[in-house]
Amino acid sequence: MGELGDLLRQSREQLGLTLDDIQASTHIKSSYLEALEEERFDDLPNLVVRRGFLRNYASVLNLDPNYVLDLHDGHDQDTASSGGPTMSEHGIRFKSISMARPGRISPDLLIGLVLIATLVGVVVAVFYVYQDSLLPLLPEPDTTPPAATADAAFILPTPTPAPTKTPTPTITPIPLYYTGVTVELLITDESWVQVLVDDVKAFEGILKVGEQRHWTGTRQVAVRVGNAGGVEAIVNGESLGAMGEPAQVTDQVWVKMEEGAASALTPTPTVVTEQ
Repeated sequence: MGELGDLLRQSREQLGLTLDDIQASTHIKSSYLEALEEERFDDLPNLVVRRGFLRNYASVLNLDPNYVLDLHDGHDQDTASSGGPTMSEHGIRFKSISMARPGRISPDLLIGLVLIATLVGVVVAVFYVYQDSLLPLLPEPDTTPPAATADAAFILPTPTPAPTKTPTPTITPIPLYYTGVTVELLITDESWVQVLVDDVKAFEGILKVGEQRHWTGTRQVAVRVGNAGGVEAIVNGESLGAMGEPAQVTDQVWVKMEEGAASALTPTPTVVTEQ
């Protein structure tokens, strides 16, 4: 124990005070007070805290704080000159750090790699030794061919024998008898259509591509179309082709002739010029 520690301890004992009494007065832990008396300065947080503890401790012991701090600073200078650890004025301790470049692989990492390699080797060895007893535990592969599905049938069709040719019976067509005028319109291009059946309007509107309509009149059927090239006319089952040219407005009237006349139906096409 040096001069500073002896001064603190002897002054406290002369006043009849214990470390617990000093702790109650200064709120400094008794372990820190004991470290000051024994000059174990490394047990204290840092230089700034240490100097503050010494100042408060000196005040309680009726000592001159500046004298106590001078003793402390002289102790630090002696420690620095003897080659011991040094501190800055802010209580930061300096230590020597080796500037040698560390190795690329640390010993701990090398040991870990060796352990992992050893573990893998043990697992592989156990597998090869006991593979005969382990393999039966694995599920056997299913060798059953997959059931044929609808999609598979299209991808890999099963060949079927060619059918035996049989004579195709001749079908005698049943004649259709029309009691009036039946006009069927097949739309190949969108067109506006107006239909009069026996002088009565039966339809007016736009028909789309693919639509097919028919009307039957007792005496006549009159049709006006706005795109004659996109409308095919079928009269009493006979196709008469397109009613005209594309984008042409055309009127056609089919009239049922009296019995004995030269023709059963007389189409009367009329081309209407747009104004």
